[in-house]
Amino acid sequence: MWEPQVGAFEKEFDVIRPDQRGFGKSELPPTPWSPVEDLLALIDELGLKPAHLVGCSMGGSFAIDFALDHPDRISKLVLVGSSVGGFALRPEHAHVFAEVAAARKAGDLDALNEAMLYLFLDGPERPRGYVAEPLRALFLDMNAIAVRADFEKAPPAQNVLAIRRLHEITAPALVVVGDKDVPPVLEAADLLAESIPNARKAVIKDAAHLPNLEHPEEFDRLVLDFLQAD
Repeated sequence: MWEPQVGAFEKEFDVIRPDQRGFGKSELPPTPWSPVEDLLALIDELGLKPAHLVGCSMGGSFAIDFALDHPDRISKLVLVGSSVGGFALRPEHAHVFAEVAAARKAGDLDALNEAMLYLFLDGPERPRGYVAEPLRALFLDMNAIAVRADFEKAPPAQNVLAIRRLHEITAPALVVVGDKDVPPVLEAADLLAESIPNARKAVIKDAAHLPNLEHPEEFDRLVLDFLQAD
């Protein structure tokens, strides 16, 4: 999913894009695991100096956890369509996820993948099929791996108190969100921008949950300007 960014980012930085367990070619372990500890081990193995950390969606919430646990290991933080541990879904937004929930309950993984395609790539305010190929095929291919991973048997650790500790984050943060994302993510973006001391929010118009794929040039400019600023 970060392929549109690599060409632009590698001109200025060393770019490392690991597959989180359960995604891409990284398998889930048989027991609970820690995304924070995985990332720390990778940074140690590569001997990295404090790194800029970019996370999207669930990756953003784990980036927040890492920033809280290891503030000395990061330089700047970019949170894209991110939630945060302890953020609760409000009942009035449950209908937005009804199709996804029904497919998951029925165990229909193909239907689940298609429902998530509409919800997160098109966005609930835009018609089905709004986002064109090849992004639709890319989403289905990537997400098919994740929906088949059994995260209930191997759950990733998450800091459920992170929402109360956002004021402790010392790194400068850029909160990026598409204006057509799902309502809870839009609310979370406001919360993050307001609660992280040195944070600002950037809204990408006509984009849902993956603005880096929908509008890569705008996304790249926003993020690179932020990372290169003094």
